[in-house]
Amino acid sequence: MLKGHYRNLFTGIILIIVGIILDFAIQLAGTLANETIAKAINVSRNHWLPVMGMCLTIALLLVVTVTILVHAIRKQAPKLGLHPIKAEKLTWVFKGYGLILLSGMVTILLQTLITGSRETANNQQALEDMANAGGASLLFVVVLAVIVAPIVEELIFRGVILNFFFKQGPWWLNIVISGVLFGYFHVYQDFQIFALLQYSLMGLSLAIVYKKTKQIQYAMLTHMLNNSVAAVALVTMALHH
Repeated sequence: MLKGHYRNLFTGIILIIVGIILDFAIQLAGTLANETIAKAINVSRNHWLPVMGMCLTIALLLVVTVTILVHAIRKQAPKLGLHPIKAEKLTWVFKGYGLILLSGMVTILLQTLITGSRETANNQQALEDMANAGGASLLFVVVLAVIVAPIVEELIFRGVILNFFFKQGPWWLNIVISGVLFGYFHVYQDFQIFALLQYSLMGLSLAIVYKKTKQIQYAMLTHMLNNSVAAVALVTMALHH
């Protein structure tokens, strides 16, 4: 039993690493496809052909990534996959989004009380800067935020962690691990304590949605809802930049 427990932990860690590598590969390949096609036919990166190449590359690698992760996770959670939407479970999408909003307000309140100011997370600032470039960069940010991140990150930080890490332990344990690792993933390049707190609480909220519904699609929908609202704000800001 103990050997199986450690084997699951080791497998889970490997899957997290593989998932993160694939996630970065999607982003890198999409950018390279756009730039390479633009140079090859001597047009702007915002021309429809490089943009189409970028989108197709992202879509192809997303399918490959999802196939790999779902196949691996199903060894621990055979029912993982898309299921008919149920109204009682769908309510957890909005409950989860409410928790995310609440966690954001708590973070802002704490940051204001402790530091006397509010600081934008560097991860968020980088997305805003990229979106403000417009064209292919704006589309790239929207596609990553609304489609790629909710699918891939939920498979990594909920699908893997909640099924391979301490699944038989206390109800809250792998939820906390899921949240903290999700938070660190978003700030490790430029660490900010309050950004870590906000993203960790967001990850915790998404983990609760998965635990309550027992279907990862609702955590993905919650993540998509949150990022879609943010994407609308980014697009609006970029159009008026």
